[in-house]
Formats: sequence, C-alpha cells, structure tokens
Amino acid sequence: MNVETLIIGSGVAATTIAQSLLERDPAASILMLDAGRRVKTKDFAVWENYLVTGRLPYENCRDLDYPDRDYAGENSRAARTPVTLQGARLFAYGGSTLHWGGWAFRLKPEDFELRSRTGNGADWPISYAQLERYYCRAEEYLAVSGDSGDRTVPRSMEYPFRAFPFTLQDEPLAAAFDKLAIAYGNLPIARRGVSKTPSRHAPCQTTGTCKYCPFGARYVASDYLDDLRTWNDYPNLDIRLGIVVDRINTSSKSKAVSIDFFEPATRSAGTIEAQRIIVAAGAIESANLLLRSRSNDWPSGLGNVSDALGRNFVTHPYFIFSGTMPSNPERLQPEMNFPTLVSRFYDSVDQQRLGKFILVNPPDAFSVNVTGLMQAGRARSDIEAYITGSVRVQLHGMVEVFSQSSNRVAPLSKRNRFGVPQTRVEYTPEVSFDARMAQIKVNVQEIFAAMGAELTDDASVSWRADHAGCTCRMSSSDTEGVVDENLKVHGLNNLFLCSNAVFPSIGAVNPTLTLTALAIRLGDYLSGSGYRESDDARSRQVDTSKVAPNGA
Repeated sequence: MNVETLIIGSGVAATTIAQSLLERDPAASILMLDAGRRVKTKDFAVWENYLVTGRLPYENCRDLDYPDRDYAGENSRAARTPVTLQGARLFAYGGSTLHWGGWAFRLKPEDFELRSRTGNGADWPISYAQLERYYCRAEEYLAVSGDSGDRTVPRSMEYPFRAFPFTLQDEPLAAAFDKLAIAYGNLPIARRGVSKTPSRHAPCQTTGTCKYCPFGARYVASDYLDDLRTWNDYPNLDIRLGIVVDRINTSSKSKAVSIDFFEPATRSAGTIEAQRIIVAAGAIESANLLLRSRSNDWPSGLGNVSDALGRNFVTHPYFIFSGTMPSNPERLQPEMNFPTLVSRFYDSVDQQRLGKFILVNPPDAFSVNVTGLMQAGRARSDIEAYITGSVRVQLHGMVEVFSQSSNRVAPLSKRNRFGVPQTRVEYTPEVSFDARMAQIKVNVQEIFAAMGAELTDDASVSWRADHAGCTCRMSSSDTEGVVDENLKVHGLNNLFLCSNAVFPSIGAVNPTLTLTALAIRLGDYLSGSGYRESDDARSRQVDTSKVAPNGA
C-alpha cells in the first residue's frame, strides 16, 4: 500500500491538517492511522447512561496507573516522579478532544521569547505576530466563545461566538478582584455560545454534563472527521483505527519512506509506504515513535541530532486552594459544568521569570449540593440552613514550570492493552517549585480575605500530564531541537511532526488553541499556500499598544 500523505493520530492536530489539505485538493490521498477505538459521541442513550451511572463512555480508553501502586498498571516512572499519565490522555478516535474542557487561550507574545527574557527553557523560532492570524483561524475552526474586547492579547479579529456570561457564583471573586485591582475576564472556551451568524452546529445548552456533550456543542475531532467523510466528496481519505505504528523507516538519512504497524485485534503486522508522513500523536507518543525509529543513519532516533528527542518533558501543575466562607446568604451554588471567569493578571511579563500562573473560578467554586440532600430526604429547613450556612469555596489555577533536559520520556518494549509500547517517565520538579507555590498562596490568601473567606489549606497540586509538551522542540537549528519552524523534522525532507511535543515552552495556559493554530499553519505550508513575507508583515501590524500590561 502506498499513500501520498500518512497522518499518525486522529486528534485535533491530525484532523485540522487533513481538513486543510482536503479543502485545497479534494482528491488528495490521505490515510490516517490511530491506535485507539471509536467512542460514540452525540448519542442520547450514551448520555443518559452517563447521567444514571456517572460512568463516561471513554473511561476504558485511559492509561492505567503506574505498576508501583496497589493494582496492576501500565507505563513506568522513575523514583519520586510526580507526573502521572492516568487520566491525562485517551487512546481513542478523536484523541484527547473527547474529554478536554475546551479552554482555548492564546499564548502571550512574551511566551515566544522565554529564554531571551528569563534565561529559562527555549525561545520559539516564530513570533506571536507570525502566529496571530492562525490563532484567528483556529478560534473559528474550534468555535471558540470569548470576549472580543478582552485586552489580554493583541488580536486582529473578533471571536466567532460571544463569551458565556459570568455566573452568580462568580460575583464574590469578581468583587475581590475589583477590590484588589486584579484584572479578570471571560474564559475563552470552545463551546458554541450565541453566534453572530447562523450555524448548522448545535449551540451549548448548558446541561451541566460537559464531560459528555449530547449535542456536539464542544469541539471533538472525531465529529469533524465524520463530517468530512459524510458531507464531502473526498474519495481518497481513509481512516483506520486499532493500528499501532511501531516505527518509521527511511531509505536515506533525509527521506522517510514507510511505517511498520501492528494490529492487536488480529495480531498481524505490516508496512505502509508513504510519500509524506505527519506524526500527530501527542507529546509523549510522538517522541516515543521517533525514538523507536532507529537506523544506521539515525542511531538515536529520527531527528535526534542533539539528544533533544524525548527530553525537556514538561506539563502544567494544576493547583486547588480551598477555604471557607462563614455564610452564604445569596445561596450561591454551581450553575454550569465549565468555568466562566479567569484572571491572567499573573500571566504576565513581571511574573515570567518565576513562572506565570492563571486563576480560574471553578464551576463548583461554592460546594453546595442541594440535589444530594433532596435525594436523601432531608427536610426543607435543614436544606435551607445548609445552603445559607458556612460553605467551602475553591480557587483553581495552573502554573508555568520550565523544561529541563533531564526530564524525559522513553518507550518500553512491553505493550499496553491497546498494543502501544508503554512509556517510562522521568520527571523531577525544580527545587524552587515549593517556594513558588508558597508565593502563590500569599496571593490567594489575599484574594480569599477580600472575598470574606478564610484560606484553610495549602494547595492541592496535580502533576497529571494533560498538557505535556516540549519533547520534540521546535528550533532554528538541529543543535537545539527536533523540528524546524515549519515542523519538519531536522534532516528529513518529508517527515513532519505536529503535537504539543513541538512547543519550545508551554506558558501558563492550555495548549490546544496554539496547537490548532500550528496545525493550520502546517496545512498551509504543505498545500503550497503557506506564509509569505507579506503575510508576516501584515501580522506584525497587529496593534499591541492596546494590550493591558497584566491582561484579564
């Protein structure tokens, strides 16, 4: 079998690239391979089962935990490594977009200059200005709802959908931010809100069941791929699931020619030839695949000139601060299943050297469960006292940490239950991390006090690898990274990589919007309609003078 373009993966990057290529050439020969399985989406029977049982239909597509726990697991980690893969990713058609929250932030201009500004991590070989128009297209593609008047980052186009309004339980935090002169705004999210123009897609119904949307209001890559196949005439688009790509083969140091695959369901193996190969398999599996693809020309793995492949592994620590308010006279309680208020005040230039962070008011900021008390048969007076009495409050956030060469992932020979070679993770947090969280605690304590709340605990910190990145960094030269500014693997003319792996740094925000912008940019490049100097000049004309110093 020989195809023109082979794409490994079926998540947002793979889907975006495929759609971009097909829109320009409907007859393009594209084969997409994914190790995962299909999960039903937009299905009311599945949704009702989730409501009754609380079990999500993609639960069995997750990694099991590490084997050093009390039950059998998958993958491995070095001693004292806090990062877990369990729950962070899915082996499924559509990838992690099946379970993502839809948070769709842009990186800020200074995030592209991390090393120049702070001496940490690495700079991007492209600038915010060069990526800005792709951010606009990515927001359109993902159907992002946001506040177009937000001064957090410079932008040349409005959001395609209006921002979801703040909820009543956002009001105490908003008042505290106002009191402390901390800027905040509407969280941009890939859920279709109120549209400025007619759309055939279902809008968000705010059911409170966002982990499984029965309407398809939140972007899921598999839904878009199904639409490509159902509503368009793309005769040479083929998607095969349950296929594990074991290695990429080369005919010379500069040319990839085929992949070797394993099909667990039939215990069979084979080879597929391709004129061009695009790896869009996530930050971990993309690095693992290139590391497995060793040859005489590439004894350490494809593109691994400077021993950067699989290294610089980093993720976003997610923190939760909890406290109590003595009373809840407004009867505040959860209203939606996604947050609507965010502050990027500390996601700023002056915080960059220490590690930026954002603060998010979670949908259950006020821990009030009226339904549970009603189901338990409690009297109305008891419920009333419970609602208006002392209440637990929370404030969530993510903090930027910097990549270190010693933190890495590598493939193991043993396969997981999907047939994919397992991963060994080595990660040691910087010694300064605890001090950074202590500084953040001081900020949060001040915010809680302004709310009339008392901070009761240190932060609960999760190192889950949802936003893992930097394992195949983008760089101007092969001495500092694995791919160039066009996402072509250094030294190979027809092998490209598009996942969070290529990020030189991850900033303090979710990576999906930036990844989508990079995928659109790559699609333009591959189709011959890519960037020109005139385009970059136009991008540089984006007005940055109106950006608030600490943003919202």
